[in-house]
Amino acid sequence: MAPWIEGLAAALANAPAFSGCKLRAALHDDEDFLFALHRSAMREYVEATWGWDERWQRTHFAAVYVPARQAVIVRVEPVPADIGRISLTQHWRKIFLRDIEIVAEERNRGLGTAMIQALLAFAHAEGRAVELLVLACNPAQRLYARLGFRVTANDGARLTMRA
Repeated sequence: MAPWIEGLAAALANAPAFSGCKLRAALHDDEDFLFALHRSAMREYVEATWGWDERWQRTHFAAVYVPARQAVIVRVEPVPADIGRISLTQHWRKIFLRDIEIVAEERNRGLGTAMIQALLAFAHAEGRAVELLVLACNPAQRLYARLGFRVTANDGARLTMRA
């Protein structure tokens, strides 16, 4: 398992919202599930911003899918199931949160908050900032602001946020 996944899992160990879950490294075989998750989580916001072109989205996802940048969130109990993903790119001064997506049935239960708080703790321990892009119409920006992210750029469609 990648060191960043182990570090994030350690930071999540005592998070009540993560109870019954684990992180695992993504595999090439996870691509279809992760694209379906991406479509479910993001289609509404992409549609409102640029329009959703299924073929383009699938081709783009396949082109940028790098398993080493992905961790799959697994609900272990009561029945094992993949329920989300977190995708990071690490730079020497920052960690770029590429994506955090959770299946609809698991949203609004504190899991996303716990994941981001763990990421912030992990980054802080390494002396790095966390940066992300969020579509301007995506209400997740309120979660990010509540967790200490501030807007550093706005291109009209996307906000760059940094903590």
